[in-house]
Amino acid sequence: MEALRKLKFVGIDSWDRPVYKDKDGKLWKDINLGNGTPYLHRAVNDKFDGEPDYPIKGEYVLIDEYKENPYSHQYAMLDMMRSRCDCYLGHGNRNPKHLSGDNVADHITAMKQMWNDLPENGKPEWLTWEQILEYEKEMLNPSPP
Repeated sequence: MEALRKLKFVGIDSWDRPVYKDKDGKLWKDINLGNGTPYLHRAVNDKFDGEPDYPIKGEYVLIDEYKENPYSHQYAMLDMMRSRCDCYLGHGNRNPKHLSGDNVADHITAMKQMWNDLPENGKPEWLTWEQILEYEKEMLNPSPP
């Protein structure tokens, strides 16, 4: 009978797969990307960014198990909307086709709503409320001559 294998979370690889290491230094990847029950596969050649190979056999327990942030989709959407603001103000030449809803007001309203829907302890550091207001001010004012 195999001993219970203990796996410690060590990071996320370049394909967004949680990576775990056992006491022997072998790396295991969750091909479910941290969603639901982990489905662990050995990393080829124990390379952090190596491909998953065969599935784990026997019993295991995860130490410091990775759980995907429940707001990761909202963060990604908010970041995309921030990028569209930068595009609109930069090389996008203030063309509203780059914005959600094809206009500044709808785009900023959606950003504010998404930001407000995040929990207080989960507001992004890379986009503050003040920055959203600054985008709004800059985008609603006509460009300088």
